[in-house]
Amino acid sequence: MIIKTSFLIVIHAQYAKKVVGKKISIYFTIHSGIKIFVKMKTCARISCFLILAVCSFFDAAAQGNFLLWEITGNGLADTSYLFGTIHIRDKRVFNLGDSTYYAITHTKALYGELNLQDKSEMKQHAPELLMPSGTSLQAMLSAQDYKLVKKYCKKHIGVYALLINKIKPIYISAVVSEDLLKKEEKKPLDLYLQDYAARQGNEIGGIETFQEQLSVIDLLPLQEQADMLVEQIKNIDQEKILMEQMLQFYLNESLDSLEILVQEDTLSQEFNEAILDARNKVMLTRMETQMNREPTFFAVGAAHLAGEKGLVILLRKAGYTVRPVKRK
Repeated sequence: MIIKTSFLIVIHAQYAKKVVGKKISIYFTIHSGIKIFVKMKTCARISCFLILAVCSFFDAAAQGNFLLWEITGNGLADTSYLFGTIHIRDKRVFNLGDSTYYAITHTKALYGELNLQDKSEMKQHAPELLMPSGTSLQAMLSAQDYKLVKKYCKKHIGVYALLINKIKPIYISAVVSEDLLKKEEKKPLDLYLQDYAARQGNEIGGIETFQEQLSVIDLLPLQEQADMLVEQIKNIDQEKILMEQMLQFYLNESLDSLEILVQEDTLSQEFNEAILDARNKVMLTRMETQMNREPTFFAVGAAHLAGEKGLVILLRKAGYTVRPVKRK
């Protein structure tokens, strides 16, 4: 499912929960990815998906269509890299090219938005996915809409359908979104990159904390999350089409096209600022600290790279030389 929004989240979080006697692992990406909600051109529908995060319009000539960037200058002793990732298992996004592997192996650390290797922290924050006591999806929806959601989930997301009244609607939307995508690889790309770097002996870290990303999601009222889930399912066929279009833009490394696709945003200015712009500023500060400590490969949601307030331009304004790298 894709969404046309002026931002997308990709928070990668892997949580394990015990529900009705079964342990269920749920993969999310907020790392700048959780999923997002947008308005489609053909109707005022809102959908959510977890994949990238794209912000405001930007000059394609100034940034170009690239996902991999080299960071040098401004006193750095060694070269670091910035890569725009995506949280899916479609084998097409795994054609990373020699340059990507070179960048990973010639740095000493890989930092994602979150440290997906830290299973203990994921487990610690798992309860924050739960609905507040006494709240349920059924109570927030009309009987007709609840029946629609329940029927769809039971048919398409299997055991996760047991969770629709237990965890927040935005995470059910994430599962619905992921179900629309091909699952040809064992792990989504962002997790694969961290695992690969760890096998090379690189330090693995996170630019943000799980708590920081979860607090952003909680800016969306539960009722709004529930309404988005209903609209997502009602317009699921359109979302499938847009998701494939979004994927093609990513494969072409066309950040400008991705921005156009997700330009119409239906959420509050406060949420837009919190989900991308404010996080980009924090990321920049922490990236600077890490780069000065050791050469690092940063892998964050592609949406964080784009726009006047995106990381590429923010790094340049901070005095770094940021050069696009052809991967293939």
